[in-house]
Amino acid sequence: MDALLEARSLSIHFGGLKAVENVDLDVREGEIMSLIGPNGAGKTTFFNLVSGFLKPTSGTVKFMGKDITGMEPHETARLGLVRTFQKTNIFADVTVADSIRIGFGQHRHAGLIGILGNSASVRRENADVHEKAEEIMKFCALYDWKDYLVKNIPYGKQRMLSVALALATSPKLLLLDEPATGLNPTETKELIDIIFNIRNKLKITVFLIEHNMNLVVSISDRLAVLCYGEKLTEGIPSEVAKDPRVIEAYLGRGFQPNVS
Repeated sequence: MDALLEARSLSIHFGGLKAVENVDLDVREGEIMSLIGPNGAGKTTFFNLVSGFLKPTSGTVKFMGKDITGMEPHETARLGLVRTFQKTNIFADVTVADSIRIGFGQHRHAGLIGILGNSASVRRENADVHEKAEEIMKFCALYDWKDYLVKNIPYGKQRMLSVALALATSPKLLLLDEPATGLNPTETKELIDIIFNIRNKLKITVFLIEHNMNLVVSISDRLAVLCYGEKLTEGIPSEVAKDPRVIEAYLGRGFQPNVS
């Protein structure tokens, strides 16, 4: 598989702190790739670097062969590199359905005059947005909650909504920042199914940060491990989970991965 995302010697320093240091990492088209490591390892910082929310001290980032180093987040999103966040209170006072329709905003083609005049093209576009929002809500198991205000839906559904909002932007690469945080076992299973469907049915490459190691091992094609801002290792889950360096730095000696 070709590399969809390429980071080379990527670094960011905050004063004397080397939050990410000389990281080389590829995410290949069509895979589910996970980034793991202990708290403070630099995982979210790495996501922020490749998606434009932070500017690197040094190194480069390429997406689909294009140098996007230092590009603004809205620019990377337009190219198809989209990330979610751990916070789930976006659009708290609108309905689930309306929040997803808002997510389609950057892809609307009608001009201001057409919108104000409610032209035929605007009506067609509104109908198209409505249909696509319905599809995404069904895909993310949110349809039964579509008329609820976002602030009134369960926490697990708010996590699913963050994924739905990202999907509304039609990404080519979806970065998920700890999507299973706070989910119960039933919601975690639902999330696993959705992630597989994002890759298998929507043909979107997935790159995620996650602390639930059994989830990560069960869904990932490859894992990369950060420790103190540096890449410790990468490879297939069954190898990485048994690596003595990874066990020592992160998993702990009592961890028993669900791998064959």
